[in-house]
Amino acid sequence: GFSVADEMRPSVVKLTKLDDQSWSVSFRQPQINGRYPNLRLKTNCIAGEITPFVNGAALQENFQLICDSDGLRTIEIEGLEKTLVDTMVTIRGSDGEEESHLISSSRPVLNVGESVPAVPVYIVLGVEHLIFGIDHVLFVLVLLYVVHGWKNLFKVITSFTVAHSVTLGLSSLELLTLAQAPVEALIGLSIVFLAAEALRGNKGYMTRAPWVVSALFGLLHGLGFAGALAEIGLPQDSVIVALLFFNIGIEVGQLLVVIVALGLVAVFGRLAGTKPSGVAGSQVLTSIVRMPLYGAGIIAGYWFVERTLAIFI
Repeated sequence: GFSVADEMRPSVVKLTKLDDQSWSVSFRQPQINGRYPNLRLKTNCIAGEITPFVNGAALQENFQLICDSDGLRTIEIEGLEKTLVDTMVTIRGSDGEEESHLISSSRPVLNVGESVPAVPVYIVLGVEHLIFGIDHVLFVLVLLYVVHGWKNLFKVITSFTVAHSVTLGLSSLELLTLAQAPVEALIGLSIVFLAAEALRGNKGYMTRAPWVVSALFGLLHGLGFAGALAEIGLPQDSVIVALLFFNIGIEVGQLLVVIVALGLVAVFGRLAGTKPSGVAGSQVLTSIVRMPLYGAGIIAGYWFVERTLAIFI
C-alpha cells in the first residue's frame, strides 16, 4: 500500500560494555508496512537469554553478550539484504565514550575498533531519511510546481529549511513535545494543500506569500524529521553535533531531490520543443504536466486519511 511513505527508519543496536568480556545489548527493529524485518544480530560472542517487547512501533530485544578473552570483535546483521533498512550500531565503552557506525546490506559486517568512517553517520542518516521519506520528497517536488523563478525558489527553500531546522532542534532537545501520529497525518494534508495550490495557478496563497506558507509547512515537517531522529536516538556526549549532522544530511538530500527534478524539467522542456502546434497540442501538454499534481494529491490524501484513522483505531 501507500504506507511505504513512512520513513525507512533504521534498526538500532546499542552495546554497552560491562566489563572486558560482557556487553549489555539493546536491538530495536522498526515496523515497516505492519511487519518487523526479522533481522538477527550475529557476533563472535555468545548471546544470553533474549527479552523481547514492543516499544512504540518497534520490536526491542534486550540481552547480554558473553565474549572470550579476545573480547567483541565482529558485529553482523543478518537479513539486511531483504530490506532497505540500515542498522545504526552505537558502541559505548566502559569509559562512557560512544562511537556510531552504519551497517548496510552492502557492508553487513562491522569489525569493532575499526576507524570511524569519513562521512559522519548522522549525515548519512539525514540523507537517507529525506530520500526514503517519500512524503517529504513528494512535498519538495510539488513545491517546485508552485514556485517560479530562481529568486523565489531560493526564498522558499531557505524558509522551509530554516523553519524545519527550528522545530527539529527544539523537538530533539525535548524543548517541544508533540505526538508523532497527528504530525504525520498533517504532513500528508500539507501535500494535498500544496498540490491544490499548484493546480490553482496564480490564484493561490503560495503566489502571494510563498516563503511564509513554506515556512509554516517547514515547522510541521521539522517535527516529522524529529520523530525519526527520536527513533534513532542521539549520542549522549555529542547531542548538538549529531543534530547538526542530521540536519545537514536532510539538506543534502533535499538539494539532491531539487537538482534531479530540475534536471528532468530541463530535459522534458527540450523535448517539448517538438510539441504539436495549435490549441489542442497545448492543451495536451498542459494536461500531461498537471497529471503528477493530481497523483500527488490523491496519494497524500490517502496518507492523511490512513494516518488519521490510525490515531483513533
